[in-house]
Amino acid sequence: MTETLDCTACGACCFGGHDRYIVLLPEDAARAVPAAATQEIEGRRYMRMSGGHCAQLIRTEEERLVCGIYAERPTACRAFRAGSFECLKARQHRGALAEAMRRGSLPVAPAAAAAIEAPELPPAHILDPAPGRWRPEA
Repeated sequence: MTETLDCTACGACCFGGHDRYIVLLPEDAARAVPAAATQEIEGRRYMRMSGGHCAQLIRTEEERLVCGIYAERPTACRAFRAGSFECLKARQHRGALAEAMRRGSLPVAPAAAAAIEAPELPPAHILDPAPGRWRPEA
């Protein structure tokens, strides 16, 4: 039997070990990603991280993890697919952190929680891709 993956019950893909985890690509310039949600490092833009996860990852009152800017999420986030190799690795390596945040025992980034209401859409999927390893959705 195949497990159905519910991204809003996970969020592991939104956790990364460094500030360069989610890179903004040239095509993201046309998106309305809030400037405060990004940071520049050595001339490149990245999504801002907080507490080891994307600062736009928020916990809802229903204990779901969602992206606060889902409709405007970067290309790297759009390319990440539930059930992919990267998804399964994120779940394996960072699933416990995501579960702790979902359950409320890991703090949520205060800026994201205070500034953004949870959207009705599923969360972003995060991946800082190596060249040639993925294709963005149309």
